[in-house]
Amino acid sequence: MNKLLKNAIEEPNGVNKGKKFELFFENFMAQQQGFVFLHRHCRSEVGEIDYFYRSEYRDHPLFEKYTYMFVECKNWSEPISSEKMDHFIRLMQAKTILSCCGIYITTSYFSPETLTTMRDARIKEGYMIIPIENRDLPEMIEKGFKAFIQEKCDKILAKA
Repeated sequence: MNKLLKNAIEEPNGVNKGKKFELFFENFMAQQQGFVFLHRHCRSEVGEIDYFYRSEYRDHPLFEKYTYMFVECKNWSEPISSEKMDHFIRLMQAKTILSCCGIYITTSYFSPETLTTMRDARIKEGYMIIPIENRDLPEMIEKGFKAFIQEKCDKILAKA
């Protein structure tokens, strides 16, 4: 996994950079039990979300409330802006019939304004978005997706 991630991050070509990061994520998730892949590149009038998964777990408040997850992958060097996060939230709103959470995974990092946007979406609209940035990726690989996002969720809720 670490080699796939490294190859994605070091890819010089912009189009290939995104594809390699998605390849890393697909391979990583294929090794994770309890998450059922449902769809790739989910399109709506608003745009596209990279992945759609269903969790088979019900042993944590995150999975009790949110059975479905939308995942966005960005292999960028610049920070994720609040405008990009607003767009992801609009995409989730356009797609959400069932209770879904969002996972936003990036090889860069989230600006303070973006973290505020995610917090506001959770408080005002009930959207749980779990940010995973470059410094988190080795830990996510080591712990596995389930344990990692549960811990991220717990930290988000502890700050609330």
